Amino acid sequence: MENQFAGSSRISIYVTDTNNMLSRLLQVFGKSRFEVSYMQVFKTEDEHLKLIVVEATFPKEMMTLILERIEKIIEVHRAFSHPDEAEIPSTGRNG
Repeated sequence: MENQFAGSSRISIYVTDTNNMLSRLLQVFGKSRFEVSYMQVFKTEDEHLKLIVVEATFPKEMMTLILERIEKIIEVHRAFSHPDEAEIPSTGRNG
């Protein structure tokens, strides 16, 4: 099976505790030796919930497995990927 790298893929993760979450998320990617190029924590409207956005480079076919691994972490409420902007058809023009 050929590994095709998708370039950077972005994942959003909603968590209740960020104390050890950043290192635990880095472990998910590090075990497979995928490069994390961006990670940032944001506040949400719920004071107990934080949003962590991670951008990493890995094969497209690994996305489901990575999301499953992330969602197994107890503090994670939801993890989802962002669609590739290059794969979204342009709907702004008629023609």
